[in-house]
Amino acid sequence: MSDLVVLGIDGGGTKTRCVAINGEGEVLASCTVASTNINAVPHDAVRERLGEAIVTVLSQAGVTPEAVTAIGLGMSGVGRPADAAMVRGWIGEMLPGVMALVDNDAVAALASGTGGDLYGLVIISGTGMIVLGIDSTGKRRRAGGWGPIRGDPGGGFSIGMAILQAITAAVDGSGPTTLLTERVLHHLGLAEPQALIGWAYGQAGWAHIAGLAPLAERCAKQDDEVAFSILAWAADGLAQRAGAVIRGLGLENATFPIVLAGGNLRPGLLRSLLTARLEELAPNADVTAPYLEAAVGAALLALKQYWRQSGGVS
Repeated sequence: MSDLVVLGIDGGGTKTRCVAINGEGEVLASCTVASTNINAVPHDAVRERLGEAIVTVLSQAGVTPEAVTAIGLGMSGVGRPADAAMVRGWIGEMLPGVMALVDNDAVAALASGTGGDLYGLVIISGTGMIVLGIDSTGKRRRAGGWGPIRGDPGGGFSIGMAILQAITAAVDGSGPTTLLTERVLHHLGLAEPQALIGWAYGQAGWAHIAGLAPLAERCAKQDDEVAFSILAWAADGLAQRAGAVIRGLGLENATFPIVLAGGNLRPGLLRSLLTARLEELAPNADVTAPYLEAAVGAALLALKQYWRQSGGVS
């Protein structure tokens, strides 16, 4: 099966990764293009970027489009059937006759921690956050993923906003002093807290505020109580939504994987606080991290679907 070629795409809000694998799951080539979130990027640009990713990775792998058997796409913003159908239509034009599996990027993130199996929970904390669960029958339930403007507590934007609010409270004298003030000003190259006003209003999008989130980890390591409380609040927000998904799927006493993904859930205090909460919510669950790139997870999903449809072994 090493002669099979399957593509996988992880389309996020910041960047898009594309990989080509063979039938044994070995990565043949990979590339990165700009964001393909259809809620944030014009559709023409998304289509162009997907085409760029496919052409580039096939060129690097030294294969033609005719060699592609299947493609899996895990993309931000394709939660509605109409959006997924639109993306499948684009792929049908680029790769005629190729089986295309299009789903939310959280599905690819789950597969990256399970080797392509769709069972368990994935908790993602990046710019935003989302929890997705799939039980043994394929039933799905999700929480979060509403976008920064609606909250998404436990995501990077919400953590960054909490940091800014803590700084303004400290400067006003309505809250405790915190190392975050000095750290954030140094990080942004600003001379005084009042300069944060111009900085905040002068930026576009959500990523600039979400980019402050790692500073909470650094200050908490220096025993800053304000930073610690922000991370504890974020862990609580993520755990509450994970609990809703776990209960909704009846997994409280089941054995299943919980994959912690996204830049804010790398090893650190937030991850440790969240893990402790998850052990209370689902004591038999296995809390783990992705061991594959999400784009590879998407490719494996497509590969397994191809095996099932062709009557092979999945």
